[in-house]
Amino acid sequence: MIIQLLLVIYFNNVVIQHGGEATNCGKGFYLGANRICVDDNECGETETESSALCGTNTECHNTFGSFYCTCKKGYASESGETNFTTMTHCREQNECYQMPPVCGPNTICYNTVGSFYCLCKKGFITSSGLTNFTAGYGGCFDIDECETVPCGSNAICTNKFGDFECTCNEGFITTTGERTFTDKTVTQCRDIDECETDQCGSNAACTNSVGDFECTCKKGFVSTTGEHTFTDKTVTQCQDIDECETDLCGSNATCTNTIGNFSCTCNEGFVSSPGERTFGNKTVTQRCIADMCKDAVGACGPNAICSMTTGQAICRCKIGFTSTTGESTFTDKAKTQCKDKDECQDTVAACGHNASCNNTMGGFNCTCDAGFASSIEGSNRAINCQDLKLLRPRSSSLQDIDLFTNQYLSSLSKIEDRHSKTFHELVSNFLEQMEKHTLALANTLGHEEMKNFSTNGFDVNMQAIRNNTIPKGGRTKLSTPKNSMDISWNNVAGKEMFDVAAAALISYKELDSLMKDNLLDSGEKLELISEVVTAAVTNKVKENPSDPVILTFENKKYSNKKVKCVYWDSSVAAWSVQGCRLRDSNVTVTVCSCTHLSSFAVLMALHDIGEIHNFNLHVITTVGIILSLVCLFISILTFILCRSIKSVRTTIHTHLCVSLFLAELLFLVGISRTENKTSCAVIAGLLHYLFLACFSWMLLEGIQLYLMVVKVFNANSMRLRYMCLFGYGFPLLVVTISAAVYSEGYGTDKYCWLSLETGFLWAFIAPVCVIILVNAGFFILTVMRLVNKFSSLNPDMSELKKVRAFTFTAIAQLCLLGCTWIFGMLHFQENTIVMAYIFTVINSLQGAFIFILHCLFNKQVRDEYSKAFIRVCQMKKASKYSEFSTFSTQGLKSTNETGM
Repeated sequence: MIIQLLLVIYFNNVVIQHGGEATNCGKGFYLGANRICVDDNECGETETESSALCGTNTECHNTFGSFYCTCKKGYASESGETNFTTMTHCREQNECYQMPPVCGPNTICYNTVGSFYCLCKKGFITSSGLTNFTAGYGGCFDIDECETVPCGSNAICTNKFGDFECTCNEGFITTTGERTFTDKTVTQCRDIDECETDQCGSNAACTNSVGDFECTCKKGFVSTTGEHTFTDKTVTQCQDIDECETDLCGSNATCTNTIGNFSCTCNEGFVSSPGERTFGNKTVTQRCIADMCKDAVGACGPNAICSMTTGQAICRCKIGFTSTTGESTFTDKAKTQCKDKDECQDTVAACGHNASCNNTMGGFNCTCDAGFASSIEGSNRAINCQDLKLLRPRSSSLQDIDLFTNQYLSSLSKIEDRHSKTFHELVSNFLEQMEKHTLALANTLGHEEMKNFSTNGFDVNMQAIRNNTIPKGGRTKLSTPKNSMDISWNNVAGKEMFDVAAAALISYKELDSLMKDNLLDSGEKLELISEVVTAAVTNKVKENPSDPVILTFENKKYSNKKVKCVYWDSSVAAWSVQGCRLRDSNVTVTVCSCTHLSSFAVLMALHDIGEIHNFNLHVITTVGIILSLVCLFISILTFILCRSIKSVRTTIHTHLCVSLFLAELLFLVGISRTENKTSCAVIAGLLHYLFLACFSWMLLEGIQLYLMVVKVFNANSMRLRYMCLFGYGFPLLVVTISAAVYSEGYGTDKYCWLSLETGFLWAFIAPVCVIILVNAGFFILTVMRLVNKFSSLNPDMSELKKVRAFTFTAIAQLCLLGCTWIFGMLHFQENTIVMAYIFTVINSLQGAFIFILHCLFNKQVRDEYSKAFIRVCQMKKASKYSEFSTFSTQGLKSTNETGM
């Protein structure tokens, strides 16, 4: 007690006065009751007072006469002091960073405000079983998950430090394909079906079992090791058993071993007891016995089927025959025979309505009556014959349209009167149905999608556009193997807005053979020479499209007969030419232009120019050209030999006649020589050159007259070499350029002349037209000048009349040759009878006309002919007189010699 008092006095400066009473207390004390110094609690009564003294996150501890501060658990002072008396900031302390770890091994430490807690890692647990703890539990220990069987059936659990894994037993595999797993609710082990792969080898059967499999050899095979089952095909295989080493077939039979099997075949003349020739194994009832059905007719008679049953020959009539006794089977052919069954006794029962029944030996045939059709026409069954007018495709599929086509055309072919109204109405119905259903099929196509289909009955090419969008170019060309159609999309779609617009070209392969001799609506009889086609479009307005439809047909036959482009007018059920015109036609194709949409074809006149016309034209050509050649030859001799008419004009006429002579001669012998294309082309080129030369020399004649009359120029001074340079050089230039540009234009299939295709004929027509126009101008000026001279005061009448005669003969010559080739162009292009006769007559007599114009109409020439004729007559008289004188002298001399 004394020591404590001394300490208090020392540390707290307690002042004690005499008598034991304090008069003043030291620091940490206060004067209490009875004037005793009592300890002062500096920390206060509340946490707020304590925090005010020590700071936040602190704890204040009062002592006797003093106090001290400490940081709360989980906090540390910034000064590092544990106990302090001045206000200090305590910051949070992360116990999880302390070393060694506060939680122990296999744990996870989580720091909290002013504290921490510990958790075991996955797969670990505390020895006490606590989930959360702080310290002092010695850490966490591994959990053995495999003690609780966490893997499920058919799996093995393997414990690991802090974890575990599951693996499937041998013969099993995870459902997820993973090798190991931990969650049996997601992944299980299922049996591996080893038999899905070749585990056993050939000739063996695999049997799967849970977690395993086994192999057994198939029937007819045995394992090489003698085991019944095996699993390793590399050690054990299945080999064939040769069953024929033992007697499995019996007598009168041959055993044939096969891989895994065998068969028994009865020898010739034997059959197994059930009646079969081949069997698998001999039994008591299956052995080879004599075949009584080897001669079926001998055993059962004609029209019967013989079968061996239990060693006996059993007979039954073939289908379509019936036994004379009414029995279904028999054994004695002497009592029972098979006779034909007449199924057509009841036609309706056999074939149905609107059909005809035709009985045959052992059967019958049903055919629909004319105007009816069925999809199942054939033998030995009833058919459903439907009126053709009511027949429709079942759908707009290609298969149903093709079936409809075959049915319809087959029925049409049975109608004998192809010119009847009924036949034509049925054709109209067929074409309308084909157009309707083909368009329905085309409407399923995508935008600008094009498709081709070919069946036994028709070819079709179709295309569609969508969403009111017309493709660039605005046109489409649809083609089938033998025909094509060029059409504007505006014609296809029409003027209305559209979701889909489609066009289709349908070419019928057999319809033309049924309609080949039909009439035009005018009654004219024509023949089809092309396939019939249908131009189908979605536009409902079929008349007067904005652009004509161009159709190209391949000709099935061709001659020089007239062809016409026609369409099928369903309103009158006949062909019509209205709205269709012929654009071009040659040996292979015909091109038509039509202003409406329908079904189209090319018709050819049944009557050609005819043999009599061909003969007449041949005679006229031969006689006329021979006459012209004679006249031209005389004219040439006249112009060369008659000195009195020698002039530039006669020189021009000479060359004109020579050119025309060679041209007419080549025309006579070569115009029809089309057998060899090369020689035909050469002939055509020479004719082109020679006829152009004729017109060139005519132009020179016009120039000569113009110079003589209009220019009052000495036309006789025209140089021959210059005239020849133009007369023969200009045609040569034209022919050379033409051949270089388009050599294929020389020679056609009908004539050795210029081709009408691609406008090549203008290589001749254009120069001729230019020459005729130029010459016409010269002649007009010449005639005008002559008129003026005749009206003058002192005209030289004799000279003027001579010039006038020259002018009019030249004009007549120009008109003659010009008209000849105008008619010639029309003949080669139109090929009509009238044009053929006109061209043949004028062309063959050109030489004769020139002889008449330039020789017989010329007085000088006539005078020269008269003189020549007189001289010839005088020469003949002189010759006769000379012969008479010689004869008389010889007679007189003979008399003298003989003395008579």
